[in-house]
Amino acid sequence: MTIPPAAPAPLRNLSLDALKIVMAVMVVGLHAGFLRDVNQLASDYFTNCLFRIAVPTFLVINGYYLERQLDRGVWRWAGRLALLYAIWMALYAPLWLPGAIRIPAYGREVLFFGYYHLWYLLALLLAGLMVAALRARTGVLVLTGAATFLAGIGIQYAGNFHLAPEPLDPLLNRVQTYRNFLLVGYPFLVCGVLIARHEQKLARFGSWKLLAGALALLTAEWAANMIWNPKDPVFEIYLSLAVLCPILFLTAKGGRLMGSSRNLGLLATALYLMHIAVLHFTYDVEMGDTLRTLIGLGVSLALAPLVILANRRLPLL
Repeated sequence: MTIPPAAPAPLRNLSLDALKIVMAVMVVGLHAGFLRDVNQLASDYFTNCLFRIAVPTFLVINGYYLERQLDRGVWRWAGRLALLYAIWMALYAPLWLPGAIRIPAYGREVLFFGYYHLWYLLALLLAGLMVAALRARTGVLVLTGAATFLAGIGIQYAGNFHLAPEPLDPLLNRVQTYRNFLLVGYPFLVCGVLIARHEQKLARFGSWKLLAGALALLTAEWAANMIWNPKDPVFEIYLSLAVLCPILFLTAKGGRLMGSSRNLGLLATALYLMHIAVLHFTYDVEMGDTLRTLIGLGVSLALAPLVILANRRLPLL
């Protein structure tokens, strides 16, 4: 009996996987304070402007693939993501659990928003469930996505510019108030879903010229905030990211570097999830933040293949 050859693995756009790696590297640089010991202005541009592209772009990418995943059922997707979140929260427990026990307010924060960078997994899960509930009507997705994004931007700007009275101002300045599943996760996830639905019409917006213009828009917004509000210039989300991140996604997707391997995408995920553990061991060592960034990135990249191998036994990625 002749055994038919195994079906080849489906092709995937490796350009998007490469984009994910670039975004993961940005996250490492952001958390390590890239260039902070070299030049404060340059560091602020990278960590408080350019690197802020990373998380919304991750959400756009996830939203693009979510549209197809939800066709196979929301609970399968949600269950896998919930398990992934639970595993990484357990792995990071030695870093957050002692503080959560000692300080109840911190414990509640970790409970509702997740530990440090793991907020992203929880936000993705909750925002994805919200998209699944509303996905039948594209108009509803557009309106709710725009409304939640503008609400988050409004809260952040009102907080940073201290526009609210004193009892409300501290609440508006808490990062969890505006950086959460509803005000960041949901709108950018919706953006990815809409791109998946109207891919052919939107493909023309993926160009290097438009990307350069959108990046200039982000830089101008950052510079304006630095000038008008120099005492509190740190922003998590910018209005211009609603333009820049979709264009960046479409431009990268237009690269059409095709392949069957998932390793690049898994490498990006591993780098994002484990880099905080690596950086944690550098905080007690006297070194510049730029060196910390390079060491954190290098060690994380070296360990990432081990996480990818472990993923065959335990759903880590």
